[in-house]
Amino acid sequence: MLFSHHPHLQRSPASTQKILLELVVMDMVSQGKYALDDSVQISARSSRIGGSQVFLKQGEIFTLGELMEAVVIPSANDACVAISEHIGGSVEGFVTMMNAHARELGLANTRCVNVHGLDDTPLDDRNLTTAYDLSQIARSLISYPQVLAWSSIRYKPFRDGKFMLYTTNKLLGKFRGLDGLKTGYTRRARSCLVATAERDGMRLVSVILGAKREKIRDQETRRLLSWGFNNFSRVPVVRAGEMMGKVVLDWGLEPEVKVLLQDTVVAVLSPDQEKQLVRHLDLPIEYPAPIEAGEGLGKLTVSLGDSLLAEVDIVAAKSVGRMGLWDKLMSYF
Repeated sequence: MLFSHHPHLQRSPASTQKILLELVVMDMVSQGKYALDDSVQISARSSRIGGSQVFLKQGEIFTLGELMEAVVIPSANDACVAISEHIGGSVEGFVTMMNAHARELGLANTRCVNVHGLDDTPLDDRNLTTAYDLSQIARSLISYPQVLAWSSIRYKPFRDGKFMLYTTNKLLGKFRGLDGLKTGYTRRARSCLVATAERDGMRLVSVILGAKREKIRDQETRRLLSWGFNNFSRVPVVRAGEMMGKVVLDWGLEPEVKVLLQDTVVAVLSPDQEKQLVRHLDLPIEYPAPIEAGEGLGKLTVSLGDSLLAEVDIVAAKSVGRMGLWDKLMSYF
């Protein structure tokens, strides 16, 4: 987290809660339990949902992917209900799945009472989340390229061109690299936006909750993302193949072996943070032969303050055999 202000304060999320619905669906699809080309028949309940909608009619049939587009692009509440009934068996069943998913992610401050984020329940029994929790849901969700493909669409035909889906995200096309993710508004929640943008291979996520007006929400999103891109960059804190010295080999056919880092780890850092990185090398002075190329000999950890950024294996650069007894005796002469 690069910046935060009351990140764990519980608030009403409005439609930004839908990113949790999207994540549950995409996880189920990735596990092969459902497919985006599955057919979904619209129920009477789905056809009677208010707020933002695509005016689904009872008996209509859409693919799961089409309904997901309706959720992601224009934030359709009726599509949320149709998806929930298809995957959860009922809206209530899917709400249980959303809450369970939040717990699996370690998000103790998120609580869903419906699937779309509407203020249709009493104040003491409402949807709740935090900016931090939404950022973690968003981080998981953007691992699915299909979601970003949907959330970057400004408008698209629906129902064989008889209806148009228009994005609720007014920053699309107006902020370089921005391609998602979810807006929200209710009287309780006010204006909310979970946004994501990518520049030069670095992707950032911002979360604004409770803005008084949409204009303020969008301005603050621009300000946060611009600050992030202007002050931070992707830094390889360790590089695969970087030489870390040599280890003496006991009974080795060669006296020592070069060792190197096995993996590359990249972190998002400011120039000042890069200067504050602390490396700790855990490597034996001597190691018994034989040894195989790539065999782990130690570890390198990289920290920034109390945060562990990387823990990477240090491995042998080559294989070295073990001396026989005669070779060992001769080595003393």
